[in-house]
Amino acid sequence: MLGAFLAVAYALPFAVGIYTESVFFDLQWLADFTTVLLNGFMQGGVYAMFGAGLTLIFGVMRIINVAHGETVMLGAYMTWSAFFGLGVDPLLALFLTLPLAFVWGWFVQKVLLNAVVGGPELTPLLMTFGLGLVMIHVVEAIFTTDFRTIPYLPDALRLSENISVGRNRLISFVMATVISCGVYIFLKKHRIGKAIRATAQNADVAMVCGINIFHIYMITSGLAAALAVAGGALVSIQFGFNPETGIFYTLQAFAIIVLGGRGNFIGAMIGGVMLAVMESMISFMVPNGTAMVELAAYGLMIFVLLIRPRGLLGEKTD
Repeated sequence: MLGAFLAVAYALPFAVGIYTESVFFDLQWLADFTTVLLNGFMQGGVYAMFGAGLTLIFGVMRIINVAHGETVMLGAYMTWSAFFGLGVDPLLALFLTLPLAFVWGWFVQKVLLNAVVGGPELTPLLMTFGLGLVMIHVVEAIFTTDFRTIPYLPDALRLSENISVGRNRLISFVMATVISCGVYIFLKKHRIGKAIRATAQNADVAMVCGINIFHIYMITSGLAAALAVAGGALVSIQFGFNPETGIFYTLQAFAIIVLGGRGNFIGAMIGGVMLAVMESMISFMVPNGTAMVELAAYGLMIFVLLIRPRGLLGEKTD
């Protein structure tokens, strides 16, 4: 049933494009379509990375962090400040911003969220919602509401006569893949990573085995914040941003973890690529599609919840 839904979902932009006569199937259109798919796939790598941060928090602590998109936005402003204020390359700025993001996530978990882990789900949701509003207003007070951009490698890399990809998107995809794979290997091989996975499976048993689960919670929040800030840095070299763009990234992150399966790291990777490709197809084939890309996130999230609530790779629950 889910496979049939996904086939219909990806066929729908084609149907709309054929109906509105924006799909031609000639060589130039196919070349443009290939370009759009490649760029969407690369953007999906960035989506997957910051979506994995949200799925880490939910998988380990069962907390719905609605301030995750604001952390992505914060990463964009930190990168902008490093680039224009200190003259640091946006990619090199990651060596400065990621440690700061880890400390921020650690601090938020220790001060705000540790007290509500394991309690009613509505409490951390409201707490992170309030935190997100505070972050938005603080950034507005410092940087105003104007859109900002980082001019970083805006030219395209030509793969053939008619097919090209943005250099900044290619670099963002490579960096996002390296960071995501690094976190995945850390979770699989490192002692702390194994403790994180054990805590996600059963916090009570992990505590009995000698794992300080509150310490693990703070490390997990630090990792999630670092992934979000890295996502903000890679998004900032491609698109404009302002303090309210975090709301859009929160929506995307929720759609990603619903698609891939809540708490599943690999599922978040797959969900991020699926969402970005869908957005690219809609913006290319549907009239005024750029203004309708949010519909892709809402639509996929709602229908996957109806058909397969646990997502693509989510585990069954009683």
